[in-house]
Amino acid sequence: MAYGPDAVQRSAQALMVTHWLNLQGFPATEPILGLHPTLEPVVITGHDGELAVTFWVYYPQPKDDRPDFKVLGNLTKLLHQVAGAPPIPLPTYEPLRSLRHLLSTSTAKAVLGPEASAWLSARAATLANEANTLTSALGVGMIHGDLYAGNLLASGSGDVPWRLGDWDSVCIGLREIDLAPTAVAARFGLDASSIEQASDAYGFDVRAWPAFPVLREIRELSTLTALIRLAGTQPQSAKELNLRINSLRDGDTTIFWHPQ
Repeated sequence: MAYGPDAVQRSAQALMVTHWLNLQGFPATEPILGLHPTLEPVVITGHDGELAVTFWVYYPQPKDDRPDFKVLGNLTKLLHQVAGAPPIPLPTYEPLRSLRHLLSTSTAKAVLGPEASAWLSARAATLANEANTLTSALGVGMIHGDLYAGNLLASGSGDVPWRLGDWDSVCIGLREIDLAPTAVAARFGLDASSIEQASDAYGFDVRAWPAFPVLREIRELSTLTALIRLAGTQPQSAKELNLRINSLRDGDTTIFWHPQ
């Protein structure tokens, strides 16, 4: 289920893009076509707006069976090499779109307080402007938009052992954007050898790209979105939110962040 001002559009894009990618031979998660004969989400309208419901093939996940990061690097490269374009116009990448929208709400302002709220809003706007001026070394094209190891699903098939899911952020953008999340995962304790496995498999180390610091901070700020929503009711989320904001304001990239 997806909610928010553009939930229906994002869900329709996810359905159409994943169906098209599977036709091209790319192992994306598969929508259940019998429930989406026109590749459109089921829309439920309530007092808070529209809720988009989509149905997907279920892939039971084995315990303690995760791929090495070469799989992630190879799938990322394969995605970026898919020829042609999906049968639906894709939006242009908007840096920190969800966070910037959330920061404008009274809920976020109450959780953060005026000082942190003002700093985050200004920093997000600055980074978004900087991102829009970057020149790519890998080119511009269709990107996943939220590509990290947690979106890999074991498919249970020998021919297609792993599939890539969570396509709500698919868009047109710099391909480096899809490489940044794995590099930034060092914040959460991912070891250097795993990051290098993904980089070697793709054939490009985004950490050596001169503009990487911009993408790194964009990714770091994007992790605050869920915490801001939870911090008002969950003390542990509030504690982690403060840790991340303080380390960002101090420019300290060595502070370990705790996965939530």
